[in-house]
Amino acid sequence: MQSIIKKIVLGCLLVIPFIVLHVADAGIFDVLSWGQGNSGLFFPFISGKNLLFRILVEVAFAGWVVLAIRDTNYRINLKKSPLTIAYLAFIVVLLLADIFGVDREKSIWSNFERMEGFVGHIHLFAYFFVLTVMLPTLKDWQRMWKYFIASNLIVLVYAYGQLMGAPGTFLAEKFPSMATWFSQRFPIHMSNNRLDATIGNSAYFAIFCLMFIFIGALLWSQRESKGRSWFYPALILLNLVGLFYSGTRGTMIGVIVGGFITLGIMAYKEKGRIRNTFAGVLLVAVILISSIFVFKDTTFIKSSPTLLRLSSISPTDITASSRLSMWKISYEAWLERPLLGYGQDNFSYVFARKFMPEKMCNLEPWYDRSHDVFFDWLVAAGALGLITYLSLYGVALYLLWRKENSVPLREKAIITGAIVGYFIHNIFVFDNLTSYILFAALLGYIVVRTGGDKIHTHGKSYADEEQMNLIWIPVIGVVLLVTQYYVNYRPLLVNRLVIEGMSINQYAQTMPFADAVKKQQDAFVSAIAMNTLGSEEAREQFLQMGVRMSQFKIPDGTPDADRQSAMQAINNEIQAIRDDIDASLPAHKEDVRMLSIYGMFYNGIGDAAKGEEILKMARIHAPKKQLLGFDLIRSYLIQQKFADAYATSREVYDLSITCNGAQKWYMLSAAYAGAYKDAKAHVIEKGQTVAFDQDVLGAIVSTKQLPLAIEILLELKKDKPELATQVDDFIRQILGEANKVAP
Repeated sequence: MQSIIKKIVLGCLLVIPFIVLHVADAGIFDVLSWGQGNSGLFFPFISGKNLLFRILVEVAFAGWVVLAIRDTNYRINLKKSPLTIAYLAFIVVLLLADIFGVDREKSIWSNFERMEGFVGHIHLFAYFFVLTVMLPTLKDWQRMWKYFIASNLIVLVYAYGQLMGAPGTFLAEKFPSMATWFSQRFPIHMSNNRLDATIGNSAYFAIFCLMFIFIGALLWSQRESKGRSWFYPALILLNLVGLFYSGTRGTMIGVIVGGFITLGIMAYKEKGRIRNTFAGVLLVAVILISSIFVFKDTTFIKSSPTLLRLSSISPTDITASSRLSMWKISYEAWLERPLLGYGQDNFSYVFARKFMPEKMCNLEPWYDRSHDVFFDWLVAAGALGLITYLSLYGVALYLLWRKENSVPLREKAIITGAIVGYFIHNIFVFDNLTSYILFAALLGYIVVRTGGDKIHTHGKSYADEEQMNLIWIPVIGVVLLVTQYYVNYRPLLVNRLVIEGMSINQYAQTMPFADAVKKQQDAFVSAIAMNTLGSEEAREQFLQMGVRMSQFKIPDGTPDADRQSAMQAINNEIQAIRDDIDASLPAHKEDVRMLSIYGMFYNGIGDAAKGEEILKMARIHAPKKQLLGFDLIRSYLIQQKFADAYATSREVYDLSITCNGAQKWYMLSAAYAGAYKDAKAHVIEKGQTVAFDQDVLGAIVSTKQLPLAIEILLELKKDKPELATQVDDFIRQILGEANKVAP
């Protein structure tokens, strides 16, 4: 039995590197969707990988427990493994931060878009721990790294297929038909030309390549024969090209600095020819990098999307500016909760309250990360969280470089370069499962290489074979099944229910529309009621679909009976959403993002009075968030509270005059309130020109301010003479409606 369980545990560990290939798109390789139709999963690049990882880790950990009870060789002496202690301390701090954070359930479960939270990180720790126990020798790890490299090669095949079809590249320009063929079979998911492979995000793909650059170098340094010395340099080169075409600038800086660190250590310690090699590589790198900025205005640089991105690195470019703003509000938020922070996945709470309209108004409406791992941990788990996270780097480097171990110099240098490169990458973005797995594996490798057999404890067996078969194995099996049900099956079911709820168009083709609406309603209600991972996202989608249903126009010619049943089904769904809001609102009174979604729902279904009530509640917590202001203005306009709309729109406009939509909402509200000229004067006073807008003109006409409408049209005619005919026709129409004669 022990040998079978050991094979199961090792089998799970050997499959995990290939999780990166899984995309929950209902394709032939989507194992989670086998037998489930062609719907796939919500957030297919994230949810499927994470659920598979958790399933495999739970099986592996349960198997390890069985092995450890019976066999002392599978136990670890924590006193001899400081890196395990550091990781465990980090997990304990996360648990405390999540329990005492802003939203405990969100912190523990996270959501389908990120799938971190305490549940995610306890699985990563379990993975790290089982690796250190089950792979106790260098040969075990060399075998494991080869499985990782096999997965890397398959991912690179897909990425290079994307590269062959990426627009803007040399191949696409010279061989357009070939590029079209590749782009149809290897689509790029996040952008037009930044590779993301099966990972679905170019930044995540970039750190994936960075880690394998150093893993390839590590195995190259350990090769026993020179017969295949070409393989690892080729692997490194393939990943370098993949990283370059990911267009991820922070990771490129990481691999450059990490590479310099590695070569620098070798040059300093080994001297001789390696020093000249390092100097030459450094000189070439400096020349190449400098050339990108010196010749940034040349056709060559501008013709390459990646080189163009690199040449645009500046504190003032929109990406860098947004990062700096995120870091500033993260630091300010940390000062308010310095010890344990706000709990994981609660950055949106900080973002709304610390919103900087002059810097952030034209960025994403709801950031859920600070786009810096270290600020993320500072916000999520406070100073204790950041310190214990940094201890993973510090203890790992200490174990590598202390005198007691026998790790070769070049291996130390390569691993140090990998840690530095990963660290720098994390300054600019945040982790995901694929990079977490590689980092956890690297930490596990360091534990084994620096600890050897010292980390394993020796003692007595806790149970004989009969006790194992009759008591321990059944108990552990039951615990495993319960864990799989609550941690994996229920979230998987919620995910499928969300997809089912979003697929009303598909169902309406095979059943009466009323039945399709009922099916949608039942799916969302069931997903929310499960109150687990993804239930909150189900609620958000339910609200959004409710707005769409309320605005749905039943086709002309529909029989009265069908029309009546469809309207009844829609009304029932709207009422179900109202009931859910009433039930869930007390738990979300300080969740600005959720309050915003509630407000938009009420506006969307025409209940602007309720929308106003909710949005006012949200603005108490986030008075500088323009998006909330826009929605509140909409509530006022629907209710014809024009004076309130005008006052709010001026306030929102003054927060940041460059905010997209701010001037439009201001002038539109002014038009309805009869204060257009005052608003125009205010805009001019702020140094802006008033742009012509058809919606504003329509508001002026609808409120019978016809002389003002004609004045605006004449100004338009003066500014754009090519529109003279259309403008004159419209003026005649306006005058005709007023029973006046055109001059």
